[in-house]
Amino acid sequence: MALDDNLLRSALYDKHVALEARLGEEAGWLMPLSYHGALEEARTARSRAVVCDFSHAGRLRIRGAGALDLLCRAAVGDVVHQADDTAALTLLCNDGGGIIDCCHLVRLEDAWLVLTSPINRLKVLAHLQGLAEALDVRIDDQTEKTSQICVAGPAAPAILDAVLPEKVSTLADGGVRVGSMLVAKYVAMRISQTGLWSINVILPNMVAAMAWRFITEKAGDNRVAPAGLAAADVLRVEAGLPRYGHEINETIDPVTAGLGSIVRSGDDFLGAAAIGRIAAAGAARRRAGLVLSGPAADQAPAIPRLGAAVWRADGSEAGTVTSGTYSPTLDRPIALAYLPSDDAEIGTQLTVETSAGPAPAKVTALPFVQQGLGTRD
Repeated sequence: MALDDNLLRSALYDKHVALEARLGEEAGWLMPLSYHGALEEARTARSRAVVCDFSHAGRLRIRGAGALDLLCRAAVGDVVHQADDTAALTLLCNDGGGIIDCCHLVRLEDAWLVLTSPINRLKVLAHLQGLAEALDVRIDDQTEKTSQICVAGPAAPAILDAVLPEKVSTLADGGVRVGSMLVAKYVAMRISQTGLWSINVILPNMVAAMAWRFITEKAGDNRVAPAGLAAADVLRVEAGLPRYGHEINETIDPVTAGLGSIVRSGDDFLGAAAIGRIAAAGAARRRAGLVLSGPAADQAPAIPRLGAAVWRADGSEAGTVTSGTYSPTLDRPIALAYLPSDDAEIGTQLTVETSAGPAPAKVTALPFVQQGLGTRD
């Protein structure tokens, strides 16, 4: 039996095969990594718009009288004051303040949705079930029953307004709209995994292929080209956004990860005491951005990879790379890394291990690339 036989497939799998996508394993799913090359797809996303299949991300529905109590205990954000029909970025932490997952918490009129990192779906499900044992709560894993499609890019608002029955261009960041497609209920959310203006839509598997075909083939001048997960990750790194298993894990706390701003005050959530102590003392390391020197005209880009060493001028090791890629927008390699506070100052000159050997790098402000095409020097 081939390895692929053990992997989950989204409801859009046949569409990806028909488009001759390069498929690969992502968090236990066989997903499209690219169609025409990650860099080309990332450029299209920044210049116009792309559509991505994010169905491998976790989608957990929580209902019951105890749902609010559960999420107040589990999540670091201000769950009590989150309004209906909104989505908020939040963290689930352990007792030591380590991050179990970075996810979106969606509050609907009759339920909550926890949108998890792809790799953490089952871990988060078990964690929430453990916290909910004494509560009136029903947790339903919707991941394999539904699909998640994202349209992202600067032209996405106008394109979607032209093809949808309701305008979405006016939807505020974090806004959520619930509607119906034929007889199928969908949830549309303005959240982003790439730093670009984005709408993510959760819909039943039975209508997912129809929606994908419409936006990629049948929308006339408003057709949107598909992009794979490799392009989405390039855009994520350009936006300086953390990814679970790279910038965040259960040994990294919100303060160190640069996510302290989404942690509410108080001591009534899991990990609060530990996070408070770290915030008071100050984190020993900081998440920083590194821009590497561009390659010579006759050389391939020197790409830094996960775990690559970062050295100071005296040859001592300062930290390690957590994400690295070639930025098509900046036309040079970039990386994210954890560095001691002194080394993380903007302008610090360092050296990074790459696929082509050591390369000079400079600490720069995050995000590397602002939404749209604005860049930082």
